[in-house]
Amino acid sequence: MNPIAQELNSALAGTVVSQLLSEFGKRFYFPKGIVSQAGEAKEKAHKFNATVGMATIKGSPMYLESVREQVPGLTPAQMFPYAPTPGVPELRKKWREEMDVKNPSLKGKLTSLPLVTSGLTHGISTVADMFLNAGDPIIIPDMFWGNYTLIFEGRNRAS
Repeated sequence: MNPIAQELNSALAGTVVSQLLSEFGKRFYFPKGIVSQAGEAKEKAHKFNATVGMATIKGSPMYLESVREQVPGLTPAQMFPYAPTPGVPELRKKWREEMDVKNPSLKGKLTSLPLVTSGLTHGISTVADMFLNAGDPIIIPDMFWGNYTLIFEGRNRAS
């Protein structure tokens, strides 16, 4: 197992989360070098810009004018930069505030900021990867999208 994953598992030892993680979830980690390497590349990449997430031209994000026109209130610099992995911090804070308003029972409870996914199916797939092992039973309603079968049975081999 990667040393970073081992370190994370040690930090989680004895917690409920540690008991819930799938075998994949225990092996999964975010490499420490990506963020620092991206910052270093942005600082030192002058001839070619091949930094994380987006191409630029003359210091501004490259974009299609037809896409920019769809959101007239934002500048290209506000609209097109690559978002941080867990999501834009300000949006996550606002989302959390809305969760508290819509779910008063959360008041005073210790919860983290929500993580952004590219959609419901992506979120379900990520949760399945992190918490389902082969053979784990799952209960889902009789009406669901067919790709959920691919996620739970095909990818995670749950039953």
